[in-house]
Amino acid sequence: MVYRVTLYSYHYFYLQGYIRCSLGELFRCWAGMSLAVDSFSCALGVLSRYPKILMPLLVPFVIHVVSAFTRLGFVGSALASLLSFISYAVMVQALAFAVEGETIDVWAAWRKVSERLDDAIVTSFLATLLALTVILIPAALYSIVVMVVDGEKPVKSIMKALSFIIDNLKEVIVLLIVAIVVAVLAYVLGAIIPLVGFIMFYALSLVISGLVCLAMAILYFVRAKKVSLKVFY
Repeated sequence: MVYRVTLYSYHYFYLQGYIRCSLGELFRCWAGMSLAVDSFSCALGVLSRYPKILMPLLVPFVIHVVSAFTRLGFVGSALASLLSFISYAVMVQALAFAVEGETIDVWAAWRKVSERLDDAIVTSFLATLLALTVILIPAALYSIVVMVVDGEKPVKSIMKALSFIIDNLKEVIVLLIVAIVVAVLAYVLGAIIPLVGFIMFYALSLVISGLVCLAMAILYFVRAKKVSLKVFY
């Protein structure tokens, strides 16, 4: 409960007498949430106009389904995860084409990524390890974004990804909250459908993770590269 407002050169709100928050800080927090939501909205718009951008995710999807039926266990899951991050790299490169004023072309994006396939594989492998911790999933996704957008080597990509997350923590947290809510809905939907439920759940999980990756890439373009959100509409 807010019980005192003190007016000086800045406006401050005292919450329960312990937390002091300026109007400027409240505005920056709101602006950060707004930018995160706008990034997510832009990603949805990109998917609606260019659904083919999700094509790279077909490969890890097939690998995961095959590994589930053949009981490959951890090996199959690890391979699917590795291929997922490589697929995200292709998606981010396709998005980068839009920033450059070119048409989103998945095949051209793959050719571009394949020119640095060694970096893509190593970064994806490190991203897979980061994702195992769960809490570092944002760093895993942003390492792919940095590797593609900035052309960095694997380790440098991870360092720059962590730095970007720290500098834009509010926006990243908002994106993750939205992703978690959508993922829970996907889990419920997959659980109530018999037999093919797990296949649908994984398919939806891949789409959601791809959407989050695009939203994070858009946020990176806006914050790190000073690209206008209008480019993605």
